[in-house]
Amino acid sequence: MQKRIKMKRNLLLLVITVAALCSGKSAAQTLSKDAIQACMAEELKTATDDTTIGELREKCSVGLGDPIKRRVALENSASSNPFAILPHRPNYLLPVTFSEPREEPYADVLQGRSFDNFEAKFQLSLKYIAAKDIFFDNLDLNIAFTATSYWQAYNGEISAPFRETNYEPEVIFNYNEPFRLFGLEIDNSYLSLNHQSNGQAGTLSRSWNRIIGAVAFNTKDVTWSVKTWYRIPEDERESGEDIGGDDNPNIERYYGYGELGALWQINDSHNLDILLRNNLRSDNRGAIRVGWSFPFSKNLRGYVEYFNGYGESLIYFDQHVERLGVGFKLTDWL
Repeated sequence: MQKRIKMKRNLLLLVITVAALCSGKSAAQTLSKDAIQACMAEELKTATDDTTIGELREKCSVGLGDPIKRRVALENSASSNPFAILPHRPNYLLPVTFSEPREEPYADVLQGRSFDNFEAKFQLSLKYIAAKDIFFDNLDLNIAFTATSYWQAYNGEISAPFRETNYEPEVIFNYNEPFRLFGLEIDNSYLSLNHQSNGQAGTLSRSWNRIIGAVAFNTKDVTWSVKTWYRIPEDERESGEDIGGDDNPNIERYYGYGELGALWQINDSHNLDILLRNNLRSDNRGAIRVGWSFPFSKNLRGYVEYFNGYGESLIYFDQHVERLGVGFKLTDWL
């Protein structure tokens, strides 16, 4: 009897999976449908024998009314696969970006040569759900890694080096159970231990450690993210040649203590994301990043990104940067 029930459920799982793969809708519609299929697969694990596919579909369609819940459903479905590594932040490639890289920090390296104003930028961001429902339901342990690189790809004069790469490993306690805060329904929240470094030594070295807390919620077509952090203190350097101690004192005066993010899903195909930071001090140091993603091909999205302010990368944490880039997004926020 148990074997027959298991076969029945495996058959239903197969039907659900095939249905998701055969969908020919637009990118956003496909994502929504795949999320429903993933939710149905999860619900099937605890469903009674007389539960129908229609009942599962109706339950999941109602429960996935906002994009955060749809992403959570897809991630929960993948988490049962021990080989699944998921996107964390967006993964993208900007083959062409324009800015004016400041050369002062690199004076010893460049030795009279110069950087190009045109360079490539790309980001790889992945996470792994290490454990689910730890301590209590809907609290998951995630391990994440993000690398953002700035590549002088067109500068043959200095052998096209990677000018800067920021590495960011994280340990994240992610909570998916909705709750109300200040009248808002919070769909997702997390607490993370975050390290960020550019992997350099000497005068080029930059790094810091933070404890980050964040919440995400939806209002109509906009998904909001509010993030704040506490920097873990480091010892001061005794001299510029000291290999230990703080690489970048007073970094909070430029990054501030938090950021506000918004993702506007304009329609089924176009997304606009905005990030805002400010140090909330009289000198008013901050940053704005605006990104527009749109369909380019069946599995690839075009992406235009504009940044203006402080803290685009660690090497320039205390210097103003303005950059415009054009390229492709492999995975979006939602």
